[in-house]
Amino acid sequence: MNRTFNSRVYLVLTFLWAALFCRAAFAADIVIYGDSQSDAAAQRKVVRAIMQVKPAIVFRVGDIVNDGDDPGQWELFRKIAAPLLKSAEYFPALGNHDGDSRLYFENFPYIRNRRWYSLDRMGVHFIILDSNSDLSPESIQYRWLESDLQKAGRDSFKIVLLHHPLYSVGSHREDEKGLRPGLVPLFAKYGVCAVFSGHDHNYQRFLRGNVYYIVTGGGGSPLYERTRDSPHLNKFVKAYHFCLLSPQGNVLKVSVFDDILNEIDSFNIPANPALRLEDAQALSPGK
Repeated sequence: MNRTFNSRVYLVLTFLWAALFCRAAFAADIVIYGDSQSDAAAQRKVVRAIMQVKPAIVFRVGDIVNDGDDPGQWELFRKIAAPLLKSAEYFPALGNHDGDSRLYFENFPYIRNRRWYSLDRMGVHFIILDSNSDLSPESIQYRWLESDLQKAGRDSFKIVLLHHPLYSVGSHREDEKGLRPGLVPLFAKYGVCAVFSGHDHNYQRFLRGNVYYIVTGGGGSPLYERTRDSPHLNKFVKAYHFCLLSPQGNVLKVSVFDDILNEIDSFNIPANPALRLEDAQALSPGK
């Protein structure tokens, strides 16, 4: 009897250990991804993969639907994304395909018709911008952005999300919106840690100065090839995917998974971008 009892206890403890191990392996609470507009089957696979890691918060970097004025496409989005919409906070950025549609704002009433906004979660200050609108230094949005960065201070993680990438080697024209001259110096000045965008349907990671620029456009639309080189490019993967962020003390661990949960990239972001990458990696376990 003792042997049977001990075997059962062993099995229970093994199960609990495995559950804790799996939870630790997917301890990140924040998901960022974009560009899911055209392929329903691919969208479902990405959503199913994201649900496996049970995020508390999801951010989208635009192009949620292919035609922002089509009610049927928003209905399909709500159906496919229903598990995430029910279980996680869900914050969008406007993409060019979402456009200026009233349906975009009706589907996310809690953003209160704001085209750009910011919020704090888990020790991270998130800034969501509208790259379809004017972002020149003279614009209302730019002035709001600088004011928001000033209020955030320099000690917290600061993450910017917008649709159009500042750096990309994909099929769209490089810096299509001409954002680099105004935004790159601003992000460096106020200690932005990372900038996440979409638009190009693939995964790309750049390091420019001390700021990471991530393209995460693999949410379900047809994937794009790499079309050029960049001296700042660290990683390019043509795959459906999502980014998983986990605050771990002084670093933000980023793991990138494809739609069957293969890890395709992993890196650490320091809270203070002045820290070298080697220091950030030494501060946190993992890749």
